[in-house]
Amino acid sequence: MSSNPTQISARIVAPVEFRAGDGPLLEIREGECQVIVEGDSAVLTWIDDGQPLTAAIPKIEFDRFIESGAIVLGVS
Repeated sequence: MSSNPTQISARIVAPVEFRAGDGPLLEIREGECQVIVEGDSAVLTWIDDGQPLTAAIPKIEFDRFIESGAIVLGVS
């Protein structure tokens, strides 16, 4: 069974952190990003100092960021 990923434009408006592997928590800077939601994860892609960066976070954490207002969906 395969799912269709959903791509959404979004904006980071408050601290959003993710953990890269076993490393420390890293913060995504405020600004526009793209989100692809598929299954139990969300992949965020953004530009920082001209470089594209990507973070995968569990869907449950992504939903918490939306509920808290740290991520605003539907920004174009």
